[in-house]
Amino acid sequence: MADIEGKTSLPNAMVIMNIAGSDRFVKLMRPFRFRSKVLRDNVCKKYCEIPAGFCFDLESIPWFRGHCPEAGAIHDYLCRIDSDPVVTKVMAARVYFEFLEYLYGLDDTRARFKMLDRCGDWIKARAKYAAVVLAPGYFHKHYVNASWQELAGVR
Repeated sequence: MADIEGKTSLPNAMVIMNIAGSDRFVKLMRPFRFRSKVLRDNVCKKYCEIPAGFCFDLESIPWFRGHCPEAGAIHDYLCRIDSDPVVTKVMAARVYFEFLEYLYGLDDTRARFKMLDRCGDWIKARAKYAAVVLAPGYFHKHYVNASWQELAGVR
């Protein structure tokens, strides 16, 4: 991706691995960097980096699963107690929405029905944003280095 100062970007690809024993969680195999215009404008953070080994559940939100694992990883990271930066639930949701729009905008494989797809993406992104803002119980509950067992509540 082009890395333009102050713009939303993903300078490197996200590399994940399914976790044996879990049907829901994956982990990052190498650090994943992202640049958020929302974070830059609000907390003056140029880049954020999610560490290798970070466990998350792709993009699962109550009521439906999504198809933007990068946005899911970024949101899950910002919802952890010790993320860098530490943000509010609403700020984490705004960054999630920012990356949904960014990633949906990169998908040019649906050019044939582009206008219909854009409308669907607009509705889907806003529904997902509302879901992560309203979902109870997960925000600032776990640390960045939490295992999938801790996230799943397995003892």
